[in-house]
Amino acid sequence: MEATSPSPSADRRDALVRAFELAATVTDRVRPDQLGGPTPCPAFDVAALVDHLVGAAWRSVDIARGVAPTGEEFPHVLLTDAPGELRRAGADAASAWTDDRLEATTTMPWGETYQGTTLVDMYLSELVAHAWDLAVATGQDLPIDDDLAAEALAAARSMLCPEYRDMLGVGSPFGAEQPVADDAAALERFVAFTGRRPGWRP
Repeated sequence: MEATSPSPSADRRDALVRAFELAATVTDRVRPDQLGGPTPCPAFDVAALVDHLVGAAWRSVDIARGVAPTGEEFPHVLLTDAPGELRRAGADAASAWTDDRLEATTTMPWGETYQGTTLVDMYLSELVAHAWDLAVATGQDLPIDDDLAAEALAAARSMLCPEYRDMLGVGSPFGAEQPVADDAAALERFVAFTGRRPGWRP
């Protein structure tokens, strides 16, 4: 059942750094012939999703460095460069997300202001969700452990307000929470909470 309001954010910087590596590992396994294929995100094919994943990763680094993000489109990234970009962004994020930056606030391009702890949760959720999107779109099993999946679920629950669902149209930026079994694994519950169908396949 959907939570009525977000729960307080915790310090999930370690999980965020692990999510960069997860995204890099999945991206490294994408074949060039798969770039035109569909993904669970209707607005993105595989190539566009790779661009978005890398762009979001670097945006999280900019925020950690105190740079207010703009609403500009993310640039195109060559598939061969994407895993390295994600790993470099992860290393930079690990050093840039200091205790002070967790307490600082940032105004996002859509006009809302968030504390650093919430933004860490936001990008942890985004990286894991899009790593899953990319994995299922390209026939991979997502190489995620239960601990990271549980951290991503807690992060999503801490920042995903009900009003964010279908705010920009059906399924955008998040769709309605999908049903899962009571005993579903943490990854399946995370995927469903973010509005994705856990059984989605291209």
